[in-house]
Amino acid sequence: MPDWRLAAHDGRRRGFGFSVLMPVWMVLSQSNGHLAGTLLPRGFFLGLGLLYLAALAVDRLAARWRVPGAAAILLLGLAIPTDLVTQAQPLGPVQLETLHRVSLALLIFYAGLRTNLRRIRGMTGVGLRLGSLGVLLTLAITGLALLALAPLLPAGLPPAAAVLAVCCLGATDSGALEDLMLALRHSVSGRLSHLLQFEAALSTLTTLLCFGFATAVLQGRGHGEHEGLHAAVFTSLPEQLGAVGVHLIAGVAAGLLVGLLAQRLIDGLVRSDQQLLLATVALAFVTYGVGQVLGGGGLVAVFVGGVCLSNGRYRIGRFEPQALGRVMHPFNSAAEITVLLLLGLLVQPAALLAVLPLGLLIAIVLPLARLLAVTAVMPASFHSWRDRLIVGGCGLRGAVPLALAVSMTEELPHLRGITPQLAEPLAAQLLALIFVVVLSDLLLQSLLMRRLLPPVLEHEALP
Repeated sequence: MPDWRLAAHDGRRRGFGFSVLMPVWMVLSQSNGHLAGTLLPRGFFLGLGLLYLAALAVDRLAARWRVPGAAAILLLGLAIPTDLVTQAQPLGPVQLETLHRVSLALLIFYAGLRTNLRRIRGMTGVGLRLGSLGVLLTLAITGLALLALAPLLPAGLPPAAAVLAVCCLGATDSGALEDLMLALRHSVSGRLSHLLQFEAALSTLTTLLCFGFATAVLQGRGHGEHEGLHAAVFTSLPEQLGAVGVHLIAGVAAGLLVGLLAQRLIDGLVRSDQQLLLATVALAFVTYGVGQVLGGGGLVAVFVGGVCLSNGRYRIGRFEPQALGRVMHPFNSAAEITVLLLLGLLVQPAALLAVLPLGLLIAIVLPLARLLAVTAVMPASFHSWRDRLIVGGCGLRGAVPLALAVSMTEELPHLRGITPQLAEPLAAQLLALIFVVVLSDLLLQSLLMRRLLPPVLEHEALP
């Protein structure tokens, strides 16, 4: 197709994507009442359906442009006026907590299902180091940079808030990684691709533990308490380390218990692929619930349970581990799109402009910090510079950091040194900051890898 026709076609696609949103605005902005017999506003289902259709449209457009679909959906959420959402149905703390908690659980369970230990045999140690030590090194370097650049924010940035914001950025995203693999036309070897998927899953788990630990350590005993941050850390550090240990042990125990029993349940109860879907979703909920009952490790439990299911052996041949991932993929996609749209809808344009310079700088620091961490945990004596470049450049951020950003806004009023008056504008700025960092990371790293990797492969192919 000629360039001018392709440009015109893409222009029509863009116009279609935004025209889809117009009926949403017209219907919801004119509706003041509720549906009969419900608490939902008029036009709620119409607006919700059109919103997801628009997300699929921009995702397809992003695939044509060979950029991650997550970036396009984020921009779609940002393009929708915030007044539209607040006028139609205000999102309170309970709704936000439910949305991001369910989405996180499904994303992490699916990450466990995608973890195939057989295919990374011999590289499991590298994956464990990347997903734990590599994440901690990346967060430490990025945190120091954020504290150094904090004066760029108009009202400054309290250290406790900076630490919590950085903890949101540790998890890499398997969905964005899959988009990048497609853009690179599968130039990355299968074994290295499975290593990146395993590292993405483990980095999510490490990030969740870091976020929970930082939240517990930095909480004040009362609003506006100005106790020094260093004193607060050293005072509560032993207690919180013990709490994290109990949380981790409870989650692993629950995941192993349900995951091992689930293999027998699937063999004994499931008779068709349709029932396999129901059984998998039910097992995800049961695993999360058992983790909470044993000590609050629900998210850890669903990851471990997913790993057990994906690496189990089943008597029924057609229910191989890959089938479990296939039946859960629609739920994972829905959860990811929901989180991306949610953060795009919640970001305030005024806050976005205020944090834009700082966000762009952190978006540059983050991949550099990851590259340094990858170099540290993947020594040159065992791994080629090409493998380290691929692993360093494929650490894209996506849905999980955005879901944690929503949690961060709820925790800010309880942190030491942050008054209730400061918490609300600070939450808006940090939410916008993480939005800028994730969006820039998705676009810049994808573009960089598409330009760097083909020459590297051509160079290695030369005799």
